[in-house]
Amino acid sequence: MILYATEDRASDRSQQTLTLREEFELNITEDPPTPEQLKSILEYIGTQRPSAIVTGANNKADAMKILKENAENFQKPVTVDWKNGKAVAGDDTPEILKMRYVRPPKC
Repeated sequence: MILYATEDRASDRSQQTLTLREEFELNITEDPPTPEQLKSILEYIGTQRPSAIVTGANNKADAMKILKENAENFQKPVTVDWKNGKAVAGDDTPEILKMRYVRPPKC
């Protein structure tokens, strides 16, 4: 399928509602997360995907227990936006890049 942009579509900026964040803080660590950090990361990822963060985990309680037993079960990399409550498991570049943008508040 081939799509062509007409002049009216190409110049329409009404749907471009994302703005690039000017500043952000980046911390890189090889250490597994603390229990509090893991709890937050699991909340950001969602209840459907705990095994994306901790190998063999079926839920948040599993993840906490498994990681406490063996820190090697933590799946790397995980990119976390602590300020905005978002996390991306793995090296999903498009999803990580989306974290650089914010939506303006709805009026």
